[in-house]
Amino acid sequence: MATEILINDGGAPGRILPFIAGSTIAAGDPLQVKTDGEVEPGTASGARVLGVALTAASSGNMANVISGRGIILKTNCSGTIALGDDVQMSVYGWLEDSKAVGNSVGVALEAQTGTTPSLKKVLLL
Repeated sequence: MATEILINDGGAPGRILPFIAGSTIAAGDPLQVKTDGEVEPGTASGARVLGVALTAASSGNMANVISGRGIILKTNCSGTIALGDDVQMSVYGWLEDSKAVGNSVGVALEAQTGTTPSLKKVLLL
């Protein structure tokens, strides 16, 4: 059975877009666009997020990316995140507590603890 990533599209402001995966992607990974137009999990803290992987994809294959504002998704998160915290891209390609102003990509709708990434509900901004 597939992992449920999309929880609520908020009345359809979100879109599922096709991109080529530039590396291995897990369902729920927040993704950024590389200079060649391919997508991959982020590698820089505070990087901009294009969207979240709806399904897993291997490098060179099609990646289904959910993008849009106001949608609720299960997204890979790590570290200590409290309910209601702003979240940003981490250097590991997951979302983490946003300590820097202006780098938030969403709001945590579930708490997260520990360094092992797990799928948590996030409202994308």
